[in-house]
Amino acid sequence: MTQEPQPPLTRRERRSLERRDRPIRDRSRASTRRQPKRPAWQSPFALVSVAALAVAIAIIVLNQRPAPADTGGDLFTPPITYATGSVDGDSMGLADAPVVMEVWSDYQCPVCGRLVRDQYPTLKSRFVDTGILRIQARDIAFLGGGARDESLELTTGAMCAARQNRYWTFHDLIFWNQGGENVGFYSEAFVVAVANRSGVNRTEWDACMESDEVRSEVQAATTQALAAGINSTPTIALNGATPVSGLPDANQLIAQIEALAAAAPGSSSTPTAVP
Repeated sequence: MTQEPQPPLTRRERRSLERRDRPIRDRSRASTRRQPKRPAWQSPFALVSVAALAVAIAIIVLNQRPAPADTGGDLFTPPITYATGSVDGDSMGLADAPVVMEVWSDYQCPVCGRLVRDQYPTLKSRFVDTGILRIQARDIAFLGGGARDESLELTTGAMCAARQNRYWTFHDLIFWNQGGENVGFYSEAFVVAVANRSGVNRTEWDACMESDEVRSEVQAATTQALAAGINSTPTIALNGATPVSGLPDANQLIAQIEALAAAAPGSSSTPTAVP
């Protein structure tokens, strides 16, 4: 059976067909269009790097030791106390003790801190409290520098406390709460916190700190020590002997003190006990 040829489409029919097919072609082109490129900061590598940086910053912040508040409530309390009459300014022990130990130290010196924390409690209970030893502090300030000399401010604070006979409490609070050297740890807030905890009269202590008198005394003492060859801390001298720098061996220091006490005139008598 022969199929009859279809008559050609008219112009109107062709346009109608084109309008009908146009949405299908447009959707097809849209589906094959390239997706927009993701910004570089959204790449997996960038996101992982940012996360790692955030973790590192968090660790650093958590490990930073904050300076104590002005009240001194965050300061560690040293396990050492002083009986009435056992201290006089920056001297600890009886004035006529047969053995005198002079100690030159800088409050920022970490080895000085070890001497105070590790050996002073034993020296105090065994020799100071029994009238055998007197410890004479010789605070100097040569480790600091810059616009705010932290060593100078700490030593000035201690010497202002000494005027109220609160030196040793102030001294111990610093050495038992030591921080980094010349990194801003010993801020004004830190020194004030130590003053508050040491029990000083703040009106008198503040006036002392505002004056340049004590700072000048500390600077003069530092210059004098350096001129005498004391350029390292701690430095110790027993009964005026040649000063020796560095952390002493605890057993050797005890033996030296005992030997000097035994050789002192009237050593057979029992030392006067500290009240």
